[in-house]
Amino acid sequence: MRVLIAGLMGCLAAPAMLGQGVDAKKVNEYLKTLPAVTAPVYDEAKRETLAASAISCTDHPDEAPANRNNYLWQYSKPAQLLENYDKNRAFYGCADWHSAVGSVWALMSLRKQDPKISLGSAIKDIATNHFKKTNVDGELAFFNEQKGPDANFEKPYGYAWVLKLYGEVKGSNSEEDKKVSDAVMPLAKWMSERYVFYLYDLKFPYRTGVESNTAWSMSLALDGANLSEDTTLKTAIHGNAMRLFEKDKNCNTNFEPQNTDLVSSCLTEAALMGRVMDQQSYLKWLDGFLPPVYSDAFQVYAKEIDTSHVNTSGADAQVQLAAESHLIGLNFQRATALLTIAQALPKDDPRIEVFRRLAMMSATRGYEKIGNAGYEGQHWLSTFAVLYENARLGPAPLAPPEKPKKTDGSAGNL
Repeated sequence: MRVLIAGLMGCLAAPAMLGQGVDAKKVNEYLKTLPAVTAPVYDEAKRETLAASAISCTDHPDEAPANRNNYLWQYSKPAQLLENYDKNRAFYGCADWHSAVGSVWALMSLRKQDPKISLGSAIKDIATNHFKKTNVDGELAFFNEQKGPDANFEKPYGYAWVLKLYGEVKGSNSEEDKKVSDAVMPLAKWMSERYVFYLYDLKFPYRTGVESNTAWSMSLALDGANLSEDTTLKTAIHGNAMRLFEKDKNCNTNFEPQNTDLVSSCLTEAALMGRVMDQQSYLKWLDGFLPPVYSDAFQVYAKEIDTSHVNTSGADAQVQLAAESHLIGLNFQRATALLTIAQALPKDDPRIEVFRRLAMMSATRGYEKIGNAGYEGQHWLSTFAVLYENARLGPAPLAPPEKPKKTDGSAGNL
């Protein structure tokens, strides 16, 4: 008996092991090497700044894009703005359609956080003027008219932002948000149905560091599906995340970041799987997917993202500014993903504090550089900052694991 007790005490005294060989003692030692930082201040002034940035682009039609999609610019000779675009389109601002949707979402989220925000009247004007029946009818008509390759306009990333926006306003108790919810509902229903079909038809995920990343759009859509209680969409995201990512191992962090990355491909996938897997399965999956936090392979997430190589002068200055803005935004996106991973771990998991510390470091760097890229960054970086702040203020909504079931692809409880 004494031998047995001694053996048990020895096991208890040994360094805790997590999953496939993650050593708790090494995790704690590594945490001590990270700089002591505090979360960036998120006060009324910061919320006003982020709101002002989103407002500045939401009503600002961009120049005619190179890709002739006829959404806003009608390609006669010369190209002309759509007549009465402010009455026949809802998301006509910013540099592109998905950024306009994301900026509206950021404004709705900021108003929900701070109903007395000083820019509340400007946010109300956007909510009122962009979401009249004619605006959303015009959006639906445009999307229904697209044929062939044009039918993929803004799918899946823009669709995911509409679903997130719809969930944000539908899940609100505000009468003003309720009006936006009612207006956006037909477009959200239309996109939910097609996004479900898209997921089931997808043979392989996109693992890039830009907007087409499959796990990234699924994460945004999952936020919306949970808040809008769209059960068909939740089931589709849950089942297809498992189908596409469950067998993934050894994510190559050495590929991050590339020159135009705004998404961490490894962290984003890990964050999504933490929301769709049960905790025990997730711990095993995570330890096989990401390198240990104290390993050399993980230190890319502790290092500052280098933007010094970006040339912001010359003929391609605008392209380079866009690249720089992406790398700045990557700071916020990494921070959001790190917090989401931490939320999925057991409360006593020592990696939680590492992920939180790294998230604060990344977000601080993002705020320090948020104004460096001019309008190329201004039109969307505030949206990524709000995503981070929401993750810091509270856990992302979880999708309860559901048994796979047959579906005809139709939308759920919209």
